[in-house]
Amino acid sequence: MEIKWKIVAIFAIALILTISIIAMKNGHKKEERIELSLIAEPSSFRIEEGKNVIIKVRALKNGLPLETKIEWDVKSKGNTGQLIVPFPSETNESGYLIARYIAPSDVNELNHNVTIIAKFTYEGNEVVATLNGSIYPKLHETKILISCNRKKMIAGETCHFKASIAYFDEVWIPLSNATIKWEFYSNGTKIMERKSISNEKGFSSISFFYSNAEKNMSIEAVAIYEMNLNGSIDFNGSKSNAVSIKIIPEKPGDFPVVLIHGWIGSSSKALINFTWYNLTKKLIQHGFKVLDFDVTTPGIQWLEYEPGWENHHISWIAAKVSQEIRKALVLNGYPPNQTIDIVAHSMGGLVSRFMAEHYMADVDYWNDSWAPGDAGKPWYGDGDGDVVIGPEQIDDLIAVGTPCHGVPPNINESILQIINYAKFPWWIAQVPDMIYKSPFLEAMGYESSPLVDYYGIGGDIGWIFGGVPKDFDGDGIAHYSDGLCPTESPYLEGRPLYILEGKAWPYGEEDHMSLNAINDKVHEYILKHLID
Repeated sequence: MEIKWKIVAIFAIALILTISIIAMKNGHKKEERIELSLIAEPSSFRIEEGKNVIIKVRALKNGLPLETKIEWDVKSKGNTGQLIVPFPSETNESGYLIARYIAPSDVNELNHNVTIIAKFTYEGNEVVATLNGSIYPKLHETKILISCNRKKMIAGETCHFKASIAYFDEVWIPLSNATIKWEFYSNGTKIMERKSISNEKGFSSISFFYSNAEKNMSIEAVAIYEMNLNGSIDFNGSKSNAVSIKIIPEKPGDFPVVLIHGWIGSSSKALINFTWYNLTKKLIQHGFKVLDFDVTTPGIQWLEYEPGWENHHISWIAAKVSQEIRKALVLNGYPPNQTIDIVAHSMGGLVSRFMAEHYMADVDYWNDSWAPGDAGKPWYGDGDGDVVIGPEQIDDLIAVGTPCHGVPPNINESILQIINYAKFPWWIAQVPDMIYKSPFLEAMGYESSPLVDYYGIGGDIGWIFGGVPKDFDGDGIAHYSDGLCPTESPYLEGRPLYILEGKAWPYGEEDHMSLNAINDKVHEYILKHLID
């Protein structure tokens, strides 16, 4: 019995010892901690586009090197660049892994951010290291030089500014297709901003026109090229030195005034005399010089024109008129490129606009099948430019009763009947040019050249033939017509429109012919704006 109890006691002691040992081992396991880390260098970097940087990561377990697989990810809102890692992507016995990051070859912002993420997993635990990179573009230095062909000019004349732009890449290289912003200042205040594009040799030019100078003034011009990160080569911005030009106020007589009549306006001496006699007299009294188109005949002889055959459209007439003006300038002792002012009546305003907006256009022929939206224009020619007067030669263009937006189609039909009756077949082609939304008007558009001061004048006698009142200037008030041309048809986008409301002759002077011939308010407006 005693032996039995001894055996039980020994067994119990052994069991207790075993349990104690197991408990001690479990306790040691709970106390053992594993510390994992992943160190990445450099933690942040900034490099130029196309350059590279060495990335070093080290995996540690309890401060000792750890051989493990490393996973990578590169994040960016744009191009991520390229990460080159060894295969397999594992740390060595020292816990190190070296990779190379290559930045994108072209970034389109000053700071292009990328995030590189490295990580490993050990016994279910994920360890992450993050590197933050910033990529900047390689900016080439640029330089702009500008000049002007004149030091002084009369207000209303046009001068030319020229710029040359280059960038530096070991040597200075012309920068082509560069957008150059021109800013013009008077007494420190910016008065105008324009843009031009450089050619393959880095040259760019711009025409400068300033009309309404009340006193001597100095204009300063600077050219600016803004930083450009959009191409495969990136360029820093630059600004030229200022170049000045002196502007002298225009006086009556500085520029000859050309008077251009309208449709069939020179078909008789009585008609052209009625159109221009009173205005010519007032112009001369106020010191203006009216261009004489026949210096061999006493007195002022006005421009006369007419189509040569029935398919001559307004574009063809504009070319012939421009050539006649140049001849008259020379015969009157002016250079052929002398700056002029124009006062035009009715269709004469469209003739004048064509010169101002389509310098050197080739207009020998007309494409009857052309429609708005088609390529090119309805006028075309033999390859030689025909319109020899352009916007740089025109200061003011005052258009009286000019159908820039056209006339109602019913007027077109009525006038064609009159033409057939009157046996004027050579004047037929221009009439369809002047109806609402005609191919000619749509091809011309409804804006004036920025190099010309355009003024429209319209009469409203309270009714319109063949149509309804129109609001072409968009002010919410529709007007009728001067009996032939809709009141607001002379309007061009953003340009002044002077409207006179009244009656037709003999009860008033606001009809189509009287406006130009005998209306004193119109004459006063013309005299004022030939200088202002």
